[in-house]
Amino acid sequence: MIEKITAANLDAIANPVLRDYARRYVDIEAGFREAVAAFGVPFAERAAGEVVAPDGVTARPAEAAARPAGAASTSGGAAPTVSAPAGLRVLNDGKSLVANWQSSACEVCRLGLGTETFVMTLACPRRCFFCFNPNQADFDDRAPGPRDVVAQLEARAAQGARYTHLALTGGEPLLYPDDTVTFFRRAKELFPGAHTRLYTSGAGLDESLLARLRAVGLDEVRFSIKTDDAPKDREAVLGLIRRACAFIPDVMVEMPVMPDEVALMKELLVRLDSFGVRGINLLELGFPFFNGQEFARRGYQLKAEPYGVLYDYAYAAGLPVAGSEEACRELLAFVLDEGLSLGAHYCSMENKHTGQVFQQNTPHAAAYPLRQMSPRDHFLKSAKVFGADRGPARDALTAAGAPFQDDGDFDFTEFSLVALPALEATMPHAPVAISYAICEPREGEVVLRELRLDLTTPATFHEADW
Repeated sequence: MIEKITAANLDAIANPVLRDYARRYVDIEAGFREAVAAFGVPFAERAAGEVVAPDGVTARPAEAAARPAGAASTSGGAAPTVSAPAGLRVLNDGKSLVANWQSSACEVCRLGLGTETFVMTLACPRRCFFCFNPNQADFDDRAPGPRDVVAQLEARAAQGARYTHLALTGGEPLLYPDDTVTFFRRAKELFPGAHTRLYTSGAGLDESLLARLRAVGLDEVRFSIKTDDAPKDREAVLGLIRRACAFIPDVMVEMPVMPDEVALMKELLVRLDSFGVRGINLLELGFPFFNGQEFARRGYQLKAEPYGVLYDYAYAAGLPVAGSEEACRELLAFVLDEGLSLGAHYCSMENKHTGQVFQQNTPHAAAYPLRQMSPRDHFLKSAKVFGADRGPARDALTAAGAPFQDDGDFDFTEFSLVALPALEATMPHAPVAISYAICEPREGEVVLRELRLDLTTPATFHEADW
């Protein structure tokens, strides 16, 4: 068993050195929550009986019993922490759920290998209350456009890049239709086997432009639908989606799911399926650290446990909104129950982070032999014992021939998680911290940054859990 160390269980840790060491992470999270409160969107309360699972996902104990047999994580770790109806594929340790077809671009996104998304411009004619683009640090500089994405693409080719998937997004790329067409034509010339996709709200799109995009080999287009649009405006976008099915091989919709719009979304799924739309990405709604009044007006709250590991993730969408995941899962069940043909993919906000963690840690993992990259979330993890537990642990590790490293400043001994069972015979109930870390580039060098601690014991630890 692995348990996240939180304010609720911190004082129950018997080892005072570990307790004091862990307190800093509890305080960091408390400070983070206090800072977020200034935006006016509160965190939801955990429901009675909810627990914090090893990856930080809050789940009710009953969910484990509801999990279908064989619903194992494709990441190679333990069974996912979210339940799913039979017929769904549970991917990326439960961070991604799929009914029917899924775009190959979503498959490669989980590790971020062979794929890149280029930003034409952050300018957009829409003003979506949930848009996270203004949350990006250089938004003001990048909002005008267009950026020379063709030159960027050519530079990647000159550097020897190899792509299986390429995308163009914004803002709204179709504010610059000629540049958009040129980008996809050049992408196919430089990387002829690459799957190409376009993100758009449909602004400026017509059959003439669809024909031009088909001519340059565009493989996939992803439309966004705004459920708070006037009905006539929403119908106009749906008309574009229907016409696009005659031009582009894979026509998709990608949109965040509001917790209170399940009925509307079910109607939308039925209509999209009747058009022949290939699939829909149901995104977990995120609060982008601004426009808090609008989120509060709608009665939205933040997920009680937003992420398994708090970190400055590059994906700038902020924090997940409570209830959006549950709404997405209900919609996936609807797709299966109604026998719809389109693919439906629940993409959690955590699902968008795993590629970044994998990319940052993979090149440097070998430099930290006492840490292992977790198959669940790709963080580099190790075990630590503190204070009076260090002596017995060192004796057991030495007898087992397992390497370890002492840290006198913080009074701990660190060793590999695979060596943790060596402690079971002599100190089965000793508290052991599981350390999460990530490699960060800083001023021309790579440093290891510890982000979180979990709690286990040699008697209750199972290697599949980490």
